[in-house]
Amino acid sequence: PATCSNSPSNGVILRIKGHNLLIDLWRVNTSTIKMTDYLLQLHDDALINIGEYAGKIYGPETYTRLGQTCKRMKRLLLPDDDASSQTIQNIIRSRKAYCTAQRSMSLETTQDLTIKSLKELALFEAWCDTPLCDDNRIPFPFASVDIDESMHDKIHYIMKIMQRYRSVTVQLDSHCGTIAPNSVATSFSRSRGESIKDVLYDQTRVEVIGWGKRIANKVARSDNHAFGELAREGRGWVEVYFVFSDGGGDTTRTIILPPRHEFYDRDRSATADRR
Repeated sequence: PATCSNSPSNGVILRIKGHNLLIDLWRVNTSTIKMTDYLLQLHDDALINIGEYAGKIYGPETYTRLGQTCKRMKRLLLPDDDASSQTIQNIIRSRKAYCTAQRSMSLETTQDLTIKSLKELALFEAWCDTPLCDDNRIPFPFASVDIDESMHDKIHYIMKIMQRYRSVTVQLDSHCGTIAPNSVATSFSRSRGESIKDVLYDQTRVEVIGWGKRIANKVARSDNHAFGELAREGRGWVEVYFVFSDGGGDTTRTIILPPRHEFYDRDRSATADRR
C-alpha cells in the first residue's frame, strides 16, 4: 500500500513499505511531466494515488498532463467518461471546495453549480482567478454606452479566458436603470453590451442580450441584491457569463459561470433582445 503527502519542493512524498521517497514529478509552470522507470514499476493503485494527490494539490491541468505521460497512465487516470472515475470526482470536490474558500465565495454562488469533468473544473478554476468571480457586472456611467478605463481590467480577463478556452462562449446580459424611457430601454441596454463585444477577441463567440429595464425593476425592489443600488440610481450594467458546452447530441452538457440569478428564470416568458 502507498500513501502520499505534500513536500516543500512542489513534489509528493510517496510512502511505500515504511520508506519515504521524494517524487518530484510535476511543477505548476511546466508543460510536460516525465515518469521515471522506477515509478512505472509501481502498482496501479500507487500510481492512481499519486495522480489523485497531484490533482488535488496542483489542479486539473497538472493531473491531465500526468495522465498523458504514457498509455498506462492514460488508462489509469483519464477514462473516456470523467464522471465514471471516483478519482476524478474526488479531485473535483476537493478543488471546488479549495477555490470557493480561497475566493471567499458564498454558498449561494456555487451551490447550484455542478462540475462533472476536468475541462469544466479547469474553466471554473480559471474563472476563480479573475475579478469576474467576485463581481461579474461591468457598471456604466449614467446615460452612457462608452467604455472607460474602469472597465479595462475585467475586459482583459474576458479576453484571457476566451483565448485560453476556445470552446467557451461569452454571454453579455445588458441592462439600463429604472428611469430609462420605455421607448428606448431595450435598445439602449443592448448598446452597452455591444460596446463591450466590439472590443473582445473573436466576436462570433459573444452573444449580447438586451433586457431593457425589466431585470433592473426587479433588482431595485430587492433589499439584498448586489445590483440594487445601481438600478435605483438609474445607472445600468452588463453582466458577464462564460458558457461551456461539452459533448454532443443528447449528451451535451452546459455550465454557466457564474450561475444565473433566479430573476432570469422568472423572466423567461419575456422576450429579450438577443444579438
